[in-house]
Amino acid sequence: MNESNRLYLILGTIVVITLACIGSFTFLTGRAIGTPTVAPTNTPLPPPVVNIQSLRSQAKLTTVEYGTVAEVYNETPPEGMIDEFLGNKEQLLMLVYGDVQAGFDLDKLEENSIWTDGTRVRLILPAPEILNTNIDLDRTHVVYYENDLIFDDNNPNLQGEALKQAHDAIETAALSEDVLERANEFGRLHFENFLYSLGFTDVEVVVDAQIFDE
Repeated sequence: MNESNRLYLILGTIVVITLACIGSFTFLTGRAIGTPTVAPTNTPLPPPVVNIQSLRSQAKLTTVEYGTVAEVYNETPPEGMIDEFLGNKEQLLMLVYGDVQAGFDLDKLEENSIWTDGTRVRLILPAPEILNTNIDLDRTHVVYYENDLIFDDNNPNLQGEALKQAHDAIETAALSEDVLERANEFGRLHFENFLYSLGFTDVEVVVDAQIFDE
């Protein structure tokens, strides 16, 4: 091989090595930098939805169950001049135990009771009320009984009449313990959490203020 061919061979080898080095450097640089990616575009979510029908489906919503006790007095007034003159009568005092359930009758919601604007919502609840009252007959008992009528027999309906009064007595006792105010407090909290869970971010729940009217 003459001197000229040897020179061409050396130059060719140098060119091939150089190109290989350039390719390797470009490949490694590309892996180090990484391929540029396009940031994903966030698709806006549809606004949350709530309507009167979905709220009414909860029917009568109990937010407070309150146990209480009340005294019920009943008597058979004196009959006849002698009993009346002597003040004789039949009487009993009953201790009545019962439970009161208070909350909201959602059937009373009207179409304008709810307002929405995107993720904002305002709900106006009807006034809380006593939804159910139960008498605990196992615990209810007579604590005092007296019959000093002279000429009349015992009144067999005396205790039954007292039990009829017990329903109202239990409700009155519960109202005196602010059961409706408690139902109001827990009701607002319940519906605030419910509306937030639907996706609303600005929530206002108000209750018909008529229960606080004197």
